[in-house]
Amino acid sequence: MIKAIIFDYGEVITNSDNPEESALRRRKLGRRLGLSPQEVWPYLFQGEPARKWMTGQYSWDQFWNAVLPPRGITDASEIANFHKNVWPQHSSINPEMRRILHELYGHYKIGLLSNASWPEPELRDILARNQLLHYFDTVISSSSEGVVKPDPAIFNVALKRLNVQPEEALFVDDLVKFTESAAQMGFWTFTFTTAAEFRSHLNQLNVLPA
Repeated sequence: MIKAIIFDYGEVITNSDNPEESALRRRKLGRRLGLSPQEVWPYLFQGEPARKWMTGQYSWDQFWNAVLPPRGITDASEIANFHKNVWPQHSSINPEMRRILHELYGHYKIGLLSNASWPEPELRDILARNQLLHYFDTVISSSSEGVVKPDPAIFNVALKRLNVQPEEALFVDDLVKFTESAAQMGFWTFTFTTAAEFRSHLNQLNVLPA
């Protein structure tokens, strides 16, 4: 029986751009890095520099100065220009995910679990500015915890705060690496693609209130 639902933040709660724009961006970044589009995100955000950044050991500038020079990007102005193009200038809250959070609110414990360079107070402020904070029973940031997904330790933080067992929690993330790790611990999981598919999955589980 599911008692808690734990969400990732970026590309799950947020809705940065459409798939075509995202694919084009990764192709351009991949050409500059000498990588395929599928290799860009793992190279940038799943290595040791990313872990240090997301656990507060590296600043933003230290992260980029660690991850780009090995791919031949060494000039300071080029490094700055590269990371400005990694994400769109503006991301917004996915309106359908906002509706789903509203429907789940009061029926389940709801948590946010993010690999983020923002410490927990800043992440809570971001949610508050977007009128989302009240939906969450707990907000967990990797930079505050000093550990990142897919390490089981950070999933255990979420379980402890929500006072549930893995088999009582549904974990939602857009990265398969993270949902697979949660599944190995006994979580229910959903690898996020679109809000519509997520809603369909919740209906299949009979999770959404009637």
